[in-house]
Amino acid sequence: MKYKFERLAEDNYKLTYKGKEFTFKSSVKIISELQSLIVSARKIMITELAKNGSSIKELTKEVKENGKTYYDNSNAKELEKVYQEEATMNYFNNKSVELFNMELQDLFNDIGLEEANEIQQFTTELVQCLSGKSIPTR
Repeated sequence: MKYKFERLAEDNYKLTYKGKEFTFKSSVKIISELQSLIVSARKIMITELAKNGSSIKELTKEVKENGKTYYDNSNAKELEKVYQEEATMNYFNNKSVELFNMELQDLFNDIGLEEANEIQQFTTELVQCLSGKSIPTR
């Protein structure tokens, strides 16, 4: 096993790998910040679209088929997803610097995580720790 998360107390956790240990806490603030990412990402998207003279409505396609009108919002949803992913990545990168004194990619490299499934597993466990949920056993 390349790393291990341990629950030390109700809100206290420890990450151990290669002889290194980092302790950190989950908090209501972190949970609140995670929940607000979607809203703030959407606001940023709307603001940037407006700066470019566009709007979300312009990303919606009107399709007429068999005498009916349908609205395809897939472009708007895809763009919103990109903004949400970027906001989430920035949040976790900043949180990684705060907790582990290194950016997230540097942490992955330091642990030796190379495969996408390893990185996904680590990220899932980190989120569970930060949100105060139990860590799944591997």
